[in-house]
Amino acid sequence: MPDRITSGWRPRLSAVLLLVLGLVLCLPFAGLFLFKFYASQLVQQTEESLLTQASVLSATYAQLYKTQTGDGIPVSDKPLNVTPVFPSLSINNDSVLPPRPDAVARVNIPNSAYLEIGAQLTQIVEASQAQTLAGYRLLDAKGNVIGGSAEVGLSLAHVDEVAQAFKGETVSVARVRIREGREPFLYAFSRGTRVRVFVAMPVIVKDNIIGAVYISRTPNHIFRFLYGERFNLTKAGAFIFISTALIGLVFWRFITRPIHTLMQRTQAIGNGSRRWEPINHYGTREIENLSNSFQSLTARLQDQQDALKSYTAHVTHELKSPLTAVKGAAELLRENEMTDEQRHRFLDNIEKDTARMEELLASMRKFSLADQNASVGSSSLSGLEKEIRSSFPKLEIGMQNETFFLPVHQNTLRIILTHLLENAAQHKARTVALEVGTSTKGAWLTVSDDGAGISVGNQEKIMTPFFTTRREQGGTGMGLNIVKSTVEALGGNLSLETRGNGACFRITFDG
Repeated sequence: MPDRITSGWRPRLSAVLLLVLGLVLCLPFAGLFLFKFYASQLVQQTEESLLTQASVLSATYAQLYKTQTGDGIPVSDKPLNVTPVFPSLSINNDSVLPPRPDAVARVNIPNSAYLEIGAQLTQIVEASQAQTLAGYRLLDAKGNVIGGSAEVGLSLAHVDEVAQAFKGETVSVARVRIREGREPFLYAFSRGTRVRVFVAMPVIVKDNIIGAVYISRTPNHIFRFLYGERFNLTKAGAFIFISTALIGLVFWRFITRPIHTLMQRTQAIGNGSRRWEPINHYGTREIENLSNSFQSLTARLQDQQDALKSYTAHVTHELKSPLTAVKGAAELLRENEMTDEQRHRFLDNIEKDTARMEELLASMRKFSLADQNASVGSSSLSGLEKEIRSSFPKLEIGMQNETFFLPVHQNTLRIILTHLLENAAQHKARTVALEVGTSTKGAWLTVSDDGAGISVGNQEKIMTPFFTTRREQGGTGMGLNIVKSTVEALGGNLSLETRGNGACFRITFDG
C-alpha cells in the first residue's frame, strides 16, 4: 500500500496579499530605522566641521597673542609635536561620554592681554554662531574662559578633553546631550540627536601652549528636516495608505475574487453539478483562459460520463440476449428426452452465442482503449499503403495525395483505416477511394466506397454504440463508434457525407 501523501501548510492567497500590502505599508517606516546607520557619518561630518573651525580660531588666537605680547615671550617650557587630526568619532554605546561637567569658578584672573584677545575673538564667534550653531569657548593657558558664546569668566580646566588639549592633543569626544524640553517623537529613531560633539584644540606659539579653543555642536540629522515637514509627511503617509488600498483592490478585483469563484465552480462540479456556471468577472486574460479550460474539461468529462452511462446500458442490452440464449440452451440440454440432432443444434447455438459475446467484449475493449490509442504525430497514407492493400485484397483501394501528412500517429491512422475499410467490405464495396487534403480549418481525410450505402433512416444512428444492420452476421455495431471516439480524442471530427452511391466518411483534424 503506498504511503499516504501529506500536504504541508500553505498560506491562503488572501494572507499572502495582506502580507505584501503590509510590507508595502512598512517600507516608509523601515526607512526610519535605516537612518540609524547614517548617524555615525553625520557625527563625523560635524566633527570635521568643528575641527576646521577650531583650526581657524586657533591660528587667529595665536596671531592675536603674538600681536599683544610680542614674538619672544615664552609662556610654557614644554615643546610640542603637532600631527594632522582626522575625524574618528562614532556613537556606539561605549564611545558616548556622560554630559559635560559644568564650569567652575576660576582661580586666577587672566592678564590684560588674554582679556583683550578674548574680547576680539568673541566678536568673531558671535558673528559666526548664527550660521554655524556651534558653542565657542576660548581658554587661556590656565583653562579660564576668556571669550566665546557662554561661560566667560569661569574655568573648564577640569574637563577631560580640555585637560588633554593642554597636554598638546587635539581631542574630539561625543557626550550625552542635555535637552531642554520634550524631545520630538521622530528624534527617538536616531542617537545622533541625543549627543553633542566637543572638540578641544590647543593654541600653540613657538611650540608652547598659550591657550585652547573649545567648540561644541549637536550633529546635524535628517529628523530635524522630517520634523519640520511633518505635515507634508502626513500627507505622503495618507497617499501611501490610499495607494496600498488601491493595490489591494486591484489584486482582489483581478486575481483573488476570480480565483475564489473558480474554486467555487470546481467544487460545485465535484459535488455533482452538471452545468458550469460562467464567471461574471474574469479579472485577467490568463484567468479567463483558465476558466475556459476548466469549462472545456468539465464539458468533456460530462460527455464522457454520459457516454459511459449510455455505453453501460447498451452493453447490458447486447449481452443480455446471448446470455439468455445460452442459459435457455443449457436448461434444455439437461432433459434426457432430447435427440442427438437437437443436442448438437443447441450446442451450436451456445457456441454461436459465446462467440457473439467474445466479439462484443473485444469491441468493448477496443472502444475503452480509443483514447489511449489516439496519439498525435505525423503520418501519411503512403506509409500504410502496402499494409492496407495486403490486409484487404478484395478491395480496390485508390489514393489521392497519399504523400500529404496528417496530424496523427501512424498506429492511430492504421486503427482508423482498418475499421473504415472493414465497414466498407462488410457492406459489399468493391472499390474504396482514400483522399487527403487541407483547408483553412486543418487537414482532412475522406474514405468513399461503392457499397450498399446507408439508408436515410439509419444515417443518424450509425455512430450510436452497438447499432448494426448486420447483427445476424455477427456485427457488433462498434466499429464506427471506435473510429469516432479515436478521432474526437485527437480533437477532430467524424462525419457522414451524402453521396449518390455507397458511403463517404470525412475526418477533419483541427489545424
